[in-house]
Order: sequence, then structure tokens, then C-alpha cells
Amino acid sequence: MIEEKSRKELLEEPDPFLEFITRILEFGKQYQRQIAGAVCGVIALALVITGVVYFNKKTEDRAAIMLGKALAAYAAIEKDAPPAALEESKKNFKDIMDKYGSTGAGKAALIYYADTCYSTKNFDEAINAYTKALDAFDDPGLDNLILNGLAYSYEEKGDYEKAASYFEMIISDKNAAMVDQALFNLGRMDEKMGKPDQAKEAFARLVKEFPDSMYFSLASEKIAG
Repeated sequence: MIEEKSRKELLEEPDPFLEFITRILEFGKQYQRQIAGAVCGVIALALVITGVVYFNKKTEDRAAIMLGKALAAYAAIEKDAPPAALEESKKNFKDIMDKYGSTGAGKAALIYYADTCYSTKNFDEAINAYTKALDAFDDPGLDNLILNGLAYSYEEKGDYEKAASYFEMIISDKNAAMVDQALFNLGRMDEKMGKPDQAKEAFARLVKEFPDSMYFSLASEKIAG
């Protein structure tokens, strides 16, 4: 009963933002003759900015809560679960994208949506989502992850040349944390395209520049034969 009463009291409390707007409007009516046009303009602008900031914060909060729930559900899915098990998560991420696409959480949902599209073998949809995510972010680390997703998606479609071009973009970033992986994958794409010499060049560069890479042994075997 105590909990129910407190909720009722909370609902009856005036919204702080609406109360602020009311006070501003009352102030304007009371002193409208004394306030110059320029000052009115400043007050009006301040009111608009305050409203936008308030609305944006509320929107970001709602989006973040939705994303948190969607990620919890996504994480609960077993690693080897069938693609159908991911459909609900895919829908959850899409809902966040559609409702809150301009927020940070909405942009993050775009990447997870692309990942679930890939996992459910909707490769065209994944490519579309990864491409949008690439435009939405300006972060080299994230960009390389997105490029990696695009490369794998094109590989699944059998477009090895396009896949190779995205792996090359990652390799061209000297600060990328996944250059060794991209080199190995580039070599694989060259093999699939019937370019054994270019494939060996990629593997050789990996072996030379990344002796501690988890792909070192695999690349060495590829070079040997």
C-alpha cells in the first residue's frame, strides 16, 4: 500500500519542465510592456533550446533502456542457436532503430541489427544496415568492425572481389587492431578468385609483420603449400 501511495503522489506532482514553461509564460505576460523585442527573442530562444535539450535527454534515456533490454535478450541466446532464435532480437533492434535512430542507442542498435541479419543469413539486409552504420559513425575502431561485417557479408553472397576491397580498407588503416585478420581474409579471397600469387603475398606480409598473430601458423601453412 505504501508503494501504491507513493506512485500516486509522484503522478500528481507537476512535471518540472511544464512548470518551468508556465513560469516563463506568466513572466512574459506580466512584463510584456517592459520587455524589449530583443529580450523577448532571447527568452524565446532560451525556451526553445531548453525544450529541445529536455526532449533529447528523455529520448536518449528511453532509447538506452530499450537497447539495454534488447542486448540482455540477445546475450541470453545460446551461441549455437538456430537462426530463427535470433528473429526476435533482430526485431527488437529494428524497433529501436526506427523509433530512436538519431540517438546514440539507435545508432548502436543499427550495428547489432546488421549482425543479426548476417547471422540469420539475410546478407543483403545486413549489407544495407552495415552501410548505414558506416555513415552514422565517425570512429575508426567501429568503422573497421563495420567494414569487416560488410566484407563477410559480401563473401557469403559470393562477391569475393567486393569482400576483398573491404578487407583492403581495414589493412590500409595503420592503426587498425585487426590488420592481421584482414590480411588473412584477403589471402582467402584471393585464393577463391584464383589469384594464388596475390594470396601468398597477403599471407607472407601477415607472417612478416605479425609474428604473434593467432593467424601466424595458418598463414605459414598457406605459404608452404
